[in-house]
Amino acid sequence: MEKSRSVHFNYTFETIPVIFHSQTEDFFKYLERDGLKFLEYWWDHMSIRLDDDKNEGFEGTKFELREVPEKKSQIILITLPTPKHFNEVYLMACVRTPRKRFFVRLSNTRVFVLEYVPKERSSTGTFFGEITPRARFLRYDEGMEEPDLDAFYQKVYETVWKK
Repeated sequence: MEKSRSVHFNYTFETIPVIFHSQTEDFFKYLERDGLKFLEYWWDHMSIRLDDDKNEGFEGTKFELREVPEKKSQIILITLPTPKHFNEVYLMACVRTPRKRFFVRLSNTRVFVLEYVPKERSSTGTFFGEITPRARFLRYDEGMEEPDLDAFYQKVYETVWKK
């Protein structure tokens, strides 16, 4: 946790990715059972650990679960409150693919985000990237100029399945 950053930043770059990557089945179970209350619980859990000036409201957050039947996969699309600070996130996608085994069990989860950045760093003002299971952020390329859930979904789909 970065105490100098907002709850928004810590939630999207640490809390949700770490929980999703490490407890995927439980993440789906609680999200299906409790919906937005589950996501808000973790937002509140992060906010009590930060100073008051780092806290922001959860209003505007919503999620959608999309099945990808041809790939036997699911994608949770999360729309977050509009970023107020650079490096916060507009949209997040948590992807679960079927488990694969070779000699070891391979990871079957991925988390993608559309990050808000200064125009000096990206002509669109956004970057598309991935948060690894160890909470490292990998920027792939410029994102879309206006955050659009369907365009973001398409970008995630192409990144995961069209190599």
